[in-house]
Amino acid sequence: MAGLLTAHEKTNTFKVDVCRESVALSLLLFLQFCTGCAPKDPDMKTEKIRVAFKYNKAADYYDPVNISFAPEYDFLENIYSTLVEYSPEGELAGSVAESFEWVGSEAHFKIRQDLFTIDGKRIDAYDVEQSFKRLFILGGNTHGDLKDVVCPNMELKNFSDKCPGMEVRDAGRTFVFKLKEKKVFLFPMLASIDFAIIPRDSVDKVTFKIKDYRNTSGPYFVSKDSATGQIELSANSRHFHYSKNIPQEVVFVPSGKTEPLQSLDLFSENKVDFITTIDSIPPDIMIDYAEKHKKDATLHSTHALDTFLLIFTGKGLHTFSERERFAIGKKFREIFLERYLKKPGYEAAEQIFPAFGGGGLTMEQLSGIGAKMASASTSDIKARKIKVWNINFTNNFESTEAEYKSLFPGIEFLSIRKIPGRVDYSAEKLSEPDYYLMRTDMGFQEDINLLSYYLGIDFFALEKDTSKQWLRKYISTQDKKERLQMVRDLHFDTLSRAAVIPLAKTPYTALARKPWVFNMSKLHANDPIWRISQK
Repeated sequence: MAGLLTAHEKTNTFKVDVCRESVALSLLLFLQFCTGCAPKDPDMKTEKIRVAFKYNKAADYYDPVNISFAPEYDFLENIYSTLVEYSPEGELAGSVAESFEWVGSEAHFKIRQDLFTIDGKRIDAYDVEQSFKRLFILGGNTHGDLKDVVCPNMELKNFSDKCPGMEVRDAGRTFVFKLKEKKVFLFPMLASIDFAIIPRDSVDKVTFKIKDYRNTSGPYFVSKDSATGQIELSANSRHFHYSKNIPQEVVFVPSGKTEPLQSLDLFSENKVDFITTIDSIPPDIMIDYAEKHKKDATLHSTHALDTFLLIFTGKGLHTFSERERFAIGKKFREIFLERYLKKPGYEAAEQIFPAFGGGGLTMEQLSGIGAKMASASTSDIKARKIKVWNINFTNNFESTEAEYKSLFPGIEFLSIRKIPGRVDYSAEKLSEPDYYLMRTDMGFQEDINLLSYYLGIDFFALEKDTSKQWLRKYISTQDKKERLQMVRDLHFDTLSRAAVIPLAKTPYTALARKPWVFNMSKLHANDPIWRISQK
């Protein structure tokens, strides 16, 4: 009958089962000790992501109070969280604060009760208060002067010093800014990683330095430090952005510092899985690579926010007349566009802020600026000495540089990672340039952080001592239309005086190895690794 076995059949069945178990066990042991012997299933999930990264610094190099370049911002935004943040769609949302609101002229932040560091330390409003006090004590942050809003005309030297504009309420559940009037820009400003919330036990109470990069407020913490930059991060499962689908481990692989295309070579050799938006690889090369490797790679592309600019310093504004600056910028623009407009992703830039942003100029204004440039001549300045800094501008610049030198024999280029306006020239034995070449993020939607950053470097057509006055007036202006008009006036004055010459703009691009997919914003140029996931 079906279902019944004889004794002989049972014995043979037992032998077959034992044999199968032995084979299965042998195969399991083989796989355990032979990682990589068999081809990997492309759909199989992996928990680790290897990131090509432009810096080779140890973790203690990074500090929210001192951000000058994009890699610093990128690293910090993955290990720390702010009170509020932007969603991929560009909406302001809660972060460390699960909710935020204005109550009269007070800004109230309700702190999450379920946010803990990896070692189980709960983050509360007292951590928020100390983080801001630390910022005020150390100073130097580049994306918004919060102290001037909250504790004006006060000098804090210790964590015990009082700032009357800040208060912790409800036993650490609520943090409050007590202001004389509502500051509409405050919430967006606090989304910058300059205002990271650092657990108070992770900071030395005497030196104010960060001493613990393991207990952090972000989706990741430093699980393995490295003096050469090969830092490893691990996901904090008690963070509100945690998911089993995000990278559980992040390994930074220093690359691209001396060889511009090194990150792409490492990606091709399966040595990295993620090339960030801030890599030195030109967008046309990234776009072309992604098109040719659709089976293996996914491309992320922002709006055209990455802007190439020629920026005259205070020295250059005094050394060369407006007409001479237009002449210098005109020739450089012609040479640059001739070389780059043929490449995918590049388009000519007529203004600093994009037309769709809050600071865009009218066609009539742009036409007037264009007429000034068209009439400028280089005949009177060909023999003049010109000192130029190339700051993270573009790769393979030598040929463009040579062509420019043929027009201006007295020009001197220096590739450097310093930003005018943030350099002590005498201490660093450097000579101030007449202008500098820079690629930078110009996505402006009334972004107080970007304005603060650019006013802090030698950028707009303002004397250095008037930049803070302009920013204070902007901050104190309650009407949005009036604030935007201030920005447009500053924008127009800067371009019409040839203080800045816009050249071109491109999207920021990033590359991820499948099955990783992006959920990053097209409106911002940052790289939150926790916005990369597997389905």
